[in-house]
Amino acid sequence: MLWYTDTKLPEGQQQELERIIASHLSKEETVTIMRTIAQKYIDEGMQQGIIQGMEKGIEKGIEKGIEEGMEKGKTKRNLEIAKKMLANNMDATLIAHITGLDISFIRTLKQ
Repeated sequence: MLWYTDTKLPEGQQQELERIIASHLSKEETVTIMRTIAQKYIDEGMQQGIIQGMEKGIEKGIEKGIEEGMEKGKTKRNLEIAKKMLANNMDATLIAHITGLDISFIRTLKQ
């Protein structure tokens, strides 16, 4: 019940509740209850840290996915351009220079 009540109070009032409770308890009981309250704060902090870490991980994953997708799209487009250039009998070295594709790859396309 104490844990629940403590979570429902604004931060400024949580400390006041802890002070009031501690003033009505024996030293042993105070230590036990304050340890329980401290553990609640630790648990909340850990949960918040985990959530923030997951959010950052998801963001980075999305960014990486977008980057990889764009790179694949760029490579696919360069491949299409190289094929069209080969169909028009353009030089493999020039195609490699323009598209950024490896010249040996372009030569295999040519065959």
